Amino acid sequence: MPLVANTLRTLSAALITAALLIAALVFGREILVPLALAVISCFILVPLVRWLERKCFPEWLSVATVVTVVTVILLAASVALSSQLLSLAAGLPEYKTNVVEKVRTVVGGSLSTGIVTRAIDAVQSYQTMIENELKLGNAGTPVSSTEPNAKVTDPNTKVVVAKTADQSASLPWSELSILAAPLTQAALTFLFSLFLLLQYKDLRDRIVRVAGTDNMSETTAAMSDAGERLSDLFIMQTILNASFGLFVGCVLMIIGVPNAPLWGVLTFVMRFVPYVGSYLSAIPPILLAAAVDPGWGMVISTLALFAIGEPVMGQFVEPFMLGKRAGLSPFAMVLSASFWTLLWGPIGLVLAAPLTLVVVVIGRYIPSLEFVTVLLGDEPPLSDQQEFYHFLLSGDAYGAIDQLEEAKETTPLGEVGDAIIIPALKLAAIDRRRGRLDPAAVKELEETVDEVFESRWPKKTLDDARILIIPARGAIDVLAAKFSAGALNECEPNTAKAVTQASGLTALSNYSSATDDAQPDTIAIVSVSGIAEKQLKHIAKRAEKTFPGSRVLLLDLTEGSAGGPSDQTSQLVIFNRFSEFLASARLKPKSAERVSTAAAAGELLGAP
Repeated sequence: MPLVANTLRTLSAALITAALLIAALVFGREILVPLALAVISCFILVPLVRWLERKCFPEWLSVATVVTVVTVILLAASVALSSQLLSLAAGLPEYKTNVVEKVRTVVGGSLSTGIVTRAIDAVQSYQTMIENELKLGNAGTPVSSTEPNAKVTDPNTKVVVAKTADQSASLPWSELSILAAPLTQAALTFLFSLFLLLQYKDLRDRIVRVAGTDNMSETTAAMSDAGERLSDLFIMQTILNASFGLFVGCVLMIIGVPNAPLWGVLTFVMRFVPYVGSYLSAIPPILLAAAVDPGWGMVISTLALFAIGEPVMGQFVEPFMLGKRAGLSPFAMVLSASFWTLLWGPIGLVLAAPLTLVVVVIGRYIPSLEFVTVLLGDEPPLSDQQEFYHFLLSGDAYGAIDQLEEAKETTPLGEVGDAIIIPALKLAAIDRRRGRLDPAAVKELEETVDEVFESRWPKKTLDDARILIIPARGAIDVLAAKFSAGALNECEPNTAKAVTQASGLTALSNYSSATDDAQPDTIAIVSVSGIAEKQLKHIAKRAEKTFPGSRVLLLDLTEGSAGGPSDQTSQLVIFNRFSEFLASARLKPKSAERVSTAAAAGELLGAP
């Protein structure tokens, strides 16, 4: 079983590679997180550096200027946020009464007093923990002795345990160890960003060399396109998020919610988590508004701010500003947020969207990563004709009808045939030639197509149809003939009829014997199944002999067919587009004259 063995080896190699990659992400978190932050920062800062270079700044001075300005802004923001956190922790005890009253109002006596009391005690314990963390460098901690031999003569006397030298020396180190990890990651992020900005061109050239100098033009174009897309997207997303965070902070300040700048910054950061980030950032200010205000006005105002502001921002402002830039589907966002949060914790939640977006954009240019773009990108996974064919294969007539109705709202019927219906039937013909559709599948396909066409063009018996549609060969051509007749009847009612019981020469013979002397004005031969051109012309010549007073049109929509609306070496008019055929077939011939030249065909198409 070599085929099975090869498949198993490929699968095992893919699983091993994925396991190693995930292990590297987990164990290399301390370095990879700063590197990821630096890469995303560079996408945002590189345009600023290039702008300064265009203003005749040296490269090193441009980088130094941008890095210095950004560092000063971040340090100032850190100091301001720290003061906001300290003031928040200091004001928590003042809100205890309002919290208790609102809890009692909400529960309305449905909960026991003990439950409410325990909830309040839990809040107070969290407050105590926050205060202990923020009080750095205390000289001592009052404790009560629990030893059995301890004696306390005065109940008001406090027993204070003095710190030993070892304890005094160890406390600062334990407190500094809390800040060691974030300070280290911040320093690494700064260094990575600095070197990425300075070595931008060198790194680009090395990536081109790794990809291969034989494909230098394609690699350079892909890197430039991906870099510009990501830079534009991240810059615009940062501006929009910062604007919304500033708006939230100002409105909260007007409403009267304490520490409004803190909640504005929180909203700015959390908006990098699509769909749910803003709503998560709304929870702390809403709870704080409930604690501060004895009534409910501040809570309702804060809730309305996020309930109205975020949908307006996400549904109107962002689509207008971001346009068709690369994005992620909702499923991709949930999946990526879960994956990166599991690997890197809270910082992974914030980085999930940018990191996944980088992979999605790069997947457009690297064939081995294309599946990531298809699975996680927000672009339609199937083209219009592929989606319509998928509806037909799955027997979903209602989905196919909805797609046609939606397309017909903005597109003429002839162009809908060229863009959706005929290409879908060509896909069916290709699958049948390759043996992918057995007779049972073809039968189900015919039933679905009949249901779709019947909804738009109910079957009618036309004995004196002016236009006769003949399928060239097989069941797929019969479906194309049905569509052609239906489209003509929609444009001019009761003018066209399709032969559906047979195809090719048999259809001509059966119709001729059944109608005796009746002759249509026009005979149109339709082919999407890949029949040879010689056979098509043979059928057309038989039609000329069988119905000498009719003009003959040939609609050749086979794979690879090309050319204008006519063939100068033939007495036939040959069309390769359904819209052109539809425009010509609707025109009545001048007496019984047959079109024989390209100029005559052009006259027909250009006639009013």
